[in-house]
Amino acid sequence: MFKFLKQLREPGNFKTLLFHSSWSLTLTAGISYSFGLLRDRIFAHEFGLSRTLDIYNAAFVIPDMMLGVLVGTALSAAFVPIFTKLYDEKKELGYKYAHQIISWGVGVILVVGLIVGIFLPHFAHLLVPGFEGEDLQKYILLTRVMLISPILFTLSNAYGRILISVREFFWWGLSPALYNIGIIFGVLFLVPKFGIVGLVMGTLAGVLLHLFNRLRPLLTKKYHFKNDLDFSYSPEIKETIKLMLPKMLQYGMWFVMLLAFTSIASELPEGSVAAYNYARNFQSLPVSLLGIAIAMAMYPTLSHDAGKGNYEKFRRDFSRNRTKSLVYTTLAAIALVLLSKFVIGLLLGGGEFGQSDIDLLAGVLIVYCFAIPLESMMHAYHRAFYSLKNTIIPAFLHTAIIIITIFTAKTLAPIIGVYAIPASFGGWLFVQILVLAVVYPVLLKKRELEL
Repeated sequence: MFKFLKQLREPGNFKTLLFHSSWSLTLTAGISYSFGLLRDRIFAHEFGLSRTLDIYNAAFVIPDMMLGVLVGTALSAAFVPIFTKLYDEKKELGYKYAHQIISWGVGVILVVGLIVGIFLPHFAHLLVPGFEGEDLQKYILLTRVMLISPILFTLSNAYGRILISVREFFWWGLSPALYNIGIIFGVLFLVPKFGIVGLVMGTLAGVLLHLFNRLRPLLTKKYHFKNDLDFSYSPEIKETIKLMLPKMLQYGMWFVMLLAFTSIASELPEGSVAAYNYARNFQSLPVSLLGIAIAMAMYPTLSHDAGKGNYEKFRRDFSRNRTKSLVYTTLAAIALVLLSKFVIGLLLGGGEFGQSDIDLLAGVLIVYCFAIPLESMMHAYHRAFYSLKNTIIPAFLHTAIIIITIFTAKTLAPIIGVYAIPASFGGWLFVQILVLAVVYPVLLKKRELEL
């Protein structure tokens, strides 16, 4: 904190800290989660831990899975290292690559979305076995409407990766707050008129705000970015596919895990899906505010270090940021454990959200808190591996851990209920971090010897 205040007093540093540092990511993540908590409070008062909220949360899983597996893999594992290298050579080369990623991404999402929308009624009962009759039909309707969101998010996330590559962190980080504002608008003004469909309409409005916020700074004279269709199968696209294939497995399994958690919770008492999602939202606050913010801020730096073969600096940069992330997120986890019931009661209590709901959610959250520093470490290690252009090791390790996590949660659910989900998630995440910590120095040493 003292270092931050010292930097703030130095001439010209305020703008840098606000727009181009990890502090800007922390600030915008804080703004986003403030609106996210407001959103959750409104949800709690309007719906409680009800089947309506269960259906709404479940409708996100397939669209999020499509986006993550088909587009998110390319953007997270390959885009930043490839784009920064091309952009450093010549700005137009970086933008040409971005146009190709956007064109291919939107095209693939459109085709897959149409197929899923058509055939969803034939397999929906397998995804949410606890939903029947009218509940199942509502789930199908909401999921079909939500299939629009991956198309818009593909554009927005591609713009966001360009902003990250040029260290325009503030505008990248502000978009989730605008997304939450759209959802809140839907709950307050559209649900009274359109029922549960109004929730989805508000969500899509939030996606549009998310998109235009990231596009706007790229259209300034500083960057001269223009949207062009380009379906070229360039060497960079080939390299992207090579890097993203292992990541597709990793992302695919991550969303299989989320789908499995939703499926497991749907067969537990009413409100279990909502309780799991609420707890995950609270748990992800310090992960996003601190862990992911630090990991994302160091990602372009590590990519530049690796691209220039400066592995000694790479080692120092990663070690410093990893330690910072571990200390901050551990303290945040302890604080959240101690304040969980008070915070939940203050933010969500009242209306349809009674004391029994508060007690259940607080218990699930406390178990989830164990995973806060672990998930933050996972993001840090993954960015280090991606900067070294190695996606295979994180992908296959992550896949193996997720399979075991799902099996463990499924086994424990009949015994300890919804607590099985965070307990399994945190326990096996710990094992994953241990393995990554052992493999990382070996991989880095290998890269140094290849120079």
